[in-house]
Amino acid sequence: MDAESAAQTPLIIVLTVAAMASISLNIGKAVQKMKVEVLRQGKKVMTAPYRRDFLIWVIGISLTFVAGVLTMFAQKMTDKTSIVSSMNGVGLIALTIFAWLVLRERVGVRELLSMTLIVCGTIAVSYFNKTVSSENYYNFKAVMICIGATLAFFAIAIPVALKLKKGLAFIFAAFAGCNLAMMNIFYHIAPMAGADESLGSLLLTPYFIIGFLILGNLGFLFTNLAFFHGTGITVVPTVNSFLMIMPMVYEVPIFKNVLVLPQYMGALIIVVGVIILTTAPGHNVAKGEKSDKMTAEAVS
Repeated sequence: MDAESAAQTPLIIVLTVAAMASISLNIGKAVQKMKVEVLRQGKKVMTAPYRRDFLIWVIGISLTFVAGVLTMFAQKMTDKTSIVSSMNGVGLIALTIFAWLVLRERVGVRELLSMTLIVCGTIAVSYFNKTVSSENYYNFKAVMICIGATLAFFAIAIPVALKLKKGLAFIFAAFAGCNLAMMNIFYHIAPMAGADESLGSLLLTPYFIIGFLILGNLGFLFTNLAFFHGTGITVVPTVNSFLMIMPMVYEVPIFKNVLVLPQYMGALIIVVGVIILTTAPGHNVAKGEKSDKMTAEAVS
């Protein structure tokens, strides 16, 4: 699907698919966090004491896989990567509802305020959206520069955090978010890189393969590494904030896409809502406590 065809796709359909992807991704991450400690058992994960927890963790992975497929379709139907990534706040609202219904978490004024901010920001991003071009365009050199600059930054930041033994959870989570953001960029490029309208052709493009197998898995790996070094109250908002913000940075040199000011303001409102929602007091559980409390932490 070229940019002109994408522009003809009703925005409500794009937003719906993107929201479904975000919901699957966020609940999948929560399920992974619930049972991530089982990975410490290594080869024993399939033995009786740990099998159930491991299978639950696998369900979390499956949900993130579904999220990847849905994200690919959403990116295929739009002309801006940031429109899809901005919908991640909707997934966090679904995650809060999941916590309320399944985990019996309390939903109070703080949660309701944050949900309102996320909804208002999402409305602003979508309402002020304008088609930017009817041509397929991406700058391969800019893709390489963006990847190189990101890797260079974290190649310095990660060793520094390791040496200081501080901020590892934030750095790993930020790197995970950047990988997921670049994955969105690659999904957006895939239909432009010689793929026809068939799903098989799209799945065989180098951009989709690299995005799904490398960038997606790096995002998954560093999210779990971040969970090992910090609590959900640090990891979840960091991953989601970088996932939403970085496509807006990357798409300027790569696609020559610049959003209008109300859209950037809407994105800022979404991020504020995400931070308020995911840093609520009472979710910061100390290491070593029971797994049911870790479950509550997962959705913070």
